[in-house]
Amino acid sequence: FQKKVSALLNRISAQSGGDFYDDGNLYINFSELSACLAGQPITLTSLEYRLLKVLTRNSQTVLTRQVLLEKLWDIDENYVDEHALTTTISRIRSKIETNQHSYIKTVYGMGYMWIGGAQK
Repeated sequence: FQKKVSALLNRISAQSGGDFYDDGNLYINFSELSACLAGQPITLTSLEYRLLKVLTRNSQTVLTRQVLLEKLWDIDENYVDEHALTTTISRIRSKIETNQHSYIKTVYGMGYMWIGGAQK
């Protein structure tokens, strides 16, 4: 029940333009650049915050690697190695995912999808 309420509140927050993500386990405040996992502060880079914001705002939607690269790196139409995205996703996973919760799903051949703390 608590997870359903958290998911609903998260959707309402996203729809109302709230600048944070909160599922009861992971809290990210995008405007203050602060984050906590199970009540403990975690350190994220500005790039990791930007990537998490794009993913959480498009929850349950597959975002292609190309779209993510364009949104986060390719502002000036400069070439960006796809490995930069893979590395950043890996760093985020190491900071926010636990044995119980998974947040980012790799969709083979497509890209990534925010699944919002799904049970493993």
